[in-house]
Amino acid sequence: MGRQRRIHRPVTPVFPSDFPTRLERFKAAGGVSWRALARRLGVSPYRPREWRRGTVPSSTHLFVLLNLADQLGLIEVLMCPERDLPDPGMEPGGPPAR
Repeated sequence: MGRQRRIHRPVTPVFPSDFPTRLERFKAAGGVSWRALARRLGVSPYRPREWRRGTVPSSTHLFVLLNLADQLGLIEVLMCPERDLPDPGMEPGGPPAR
């Protein structure tokens, strides 16, 4: 009998399409300007502008943004766990696990 080959497929996360709106709400709830937000995130001022236009933040920038939201107590403004987190019974990119 031969060996069975395992095929590993990358998981392609689905980024929320309403992220620009969430970012706007986060800025308003935090009471900061775009420049101040960029400074607190450690990014150039044009970066949040790109995110508002639909560019997906890098994983590093997203991690820093979520940490800042958590520190400010505004994590629920950026994340909707019931919509954003995968269902535990679902296999990534496939039907429910049995």
